Amino acid sequence: MELQPKRRRLHACSVCEKIFVAPSDLERHFRVHTGERPFKCEICQLRFKTQVCVTRHSKLHSNERPFACLFCERPFKSLQCLNNHILSHTKEKPYFCSKCPATLSCFGALAAHVAVKHRFKKEKKCQHCPKMFYSGSELKRHMRVHTGEKPFSCTTCEKKFSQSTNLRVHSLIHSGETPWPCSKCPERFTQKRVLSKHVQIVHYKERPYSCELCGKMFPTKGNGDSHLNSHLNEKPHKCAKCGKRFTGLQRLHYHLKAHDGIKDFKCSKCEWGFVDPSKLKLHYLKKHADPSERRFECIFCARTFATRALIEEHLRSHVKEKPCFCDFV
Repeated sequence: MELQPKRRRLHACSVCEKIFVAPSDLERHFRVHTGERPFKCEICQLRFKTQVCVTRHSKLHSNERPFACLFCERPFKSLQCLNNHILSHTKEKPYFCSKCPATLSCFGALAAHVAVKHRFKKEKKCQHCPKMFYSGSELKRHMRVHTGEKPFSCTTCEKKFSQSTNLRVHSLIHSGETPWPCSKCPERFTQKRVLSKHVQIVHYKERPYSCELCGKMFPTKGNGDSHLNSHLNEKPHKCAKCGKRFTGLQRLHYHLKAHDGIKDFKCSKCEWGFVDPSKLKLHYLKKHADPSERRFECIFCARTFATRALIEEHLRSHVKEKPCFCDFV
């Protein structure tokens, strides 16, 4: 007698109708829709959707980085991270897409490419603009751009947000939590991506973007674009409230915060707050930093200063230079 294969019972998501074999897989998936994060890191109190994510995250609190790059000596926590980083030096893209000529540097990038370009289709269209989306949840989040809906509210200051992730990051401002420590200096950060950018820019001096006109290097494309606009004397970003124009979108963003009186960047040494992180850094260097932390040292008296402009002004007191003339004398 021939045995019949046992049929498995499939489990469908009631929201998006995605199918799962095991009920535990469905339970984990459903947290995408509910936003539930039942697993907590015991060190920084951040919450996650799965225990696997907690285990992976907890390694970030350890300062152990046993895998070093042969090219730049940058250390990594895992061999996989090191191998992915080495490809940035060799420019290799060993992963080939079977459906198109694309080549990718790592398996994760290949999987994302296949999912986005070949497996799914953008079938959800916005009623207000030409944009298309893969799922109804993506379209729903996008619609808040048009409707102005901000369903996520801070319980401390009642500020509202269109995305739950933005609310979680904002709440760290009130709690004072900075769960992402830098392994190379005492700085701590509220977001992983900000920590990564800090390490790349401050400690590894990475400057992958160059100016087409003068060759100066920049850590981000936005910095490079703003610098190029300064060459061209262009200020494409205009404030809707006062008409002031800016070379970069980031500067306009901080300027709008000044209109609203929002000072998200708080000094850890005193009660002062700032709308711009560069102004906070300058304040710290002027008021609280040790002399050794200031970059500019006077060759005559060994005093240190936070900016080049301040030391140039100070040097005139030694050489008795008086470059400013009165037109009426």
